[in-house]
Amino acid sequence: MKHLITLLLCCSSLALAQRHPPPLVERAQPMPLAIGGSFFGKQPRLRSWVQGWGLTGTRPDAYEIRCEEVFSDCAVPILRTRAFKSEPFGMGSLTHSESAETWRGRRVELKAELRSGAVDGWAGLWMRVDGKDGNVLTFDNMQNRPLRGTTSFEWYSVVLDVPADAERVSFGVLLHGPGAVFIRELVFQEVDVDMSVTDLVGPLRAQSPAGGRL
Repeated sequence: MKHLITLLLCCSSLALAQRHPPPLVERAQPMPLAIGGSFFGKQPRLRSWVQGWGLTGTRPDAYEIRCEEVFSDCAVPILRTRAFKSEPFGMGSLTHSESAETWRGRRVELKAELRSGAVDGWAGLWMRVDGKDGNVLTFDNMQNRPLRGTTSFEWYSVVLDVPADAERVSFGVLLHGPGAVFIRELVFQEVDVDMSVTDLVGPLRAQSPAGGRL
């Protein structure tokens, strides 16, 4: 009798579990990276950037990251050239780079609310996914849709896939030539696969004779 009661309880529990199955456990979601608002501290002038970010490029010495005095809480950081002259200043970038391990097999987006000020060359967001030995797997720098001149704040976006063999993901805001880029908000996050990618490397790789490394 005792064994029969135990069996009935087990069967009842199984039937209940089938009617109310436990929720599926999904793969842990990486935390998105978001900067903006008071994230940058209260310094009227930035001598160094927040942890994990840096000033890079072909001519980082010709650029600086600072806040206009009107933005005393540094709510709107600015990437700008040190001198506003029509000279070849190369390229400066506010850059972040990290391991791709968390993002492998995912589609990611870098979006930011930007405005440009007297940009004599061009500016935009950029993102690059590198594989082993530093070969570029996916890349977009908005060169085909850049910010030029003086514009109002607007949202911009780059979207890339992170392949299974990716090693690093790097991204940021770039400025090529004289001018300034104002960064009000910036978000790096996973997005749904329904969102179209903006990869500039894939089409070039498909057109290359070997269809291989660029």
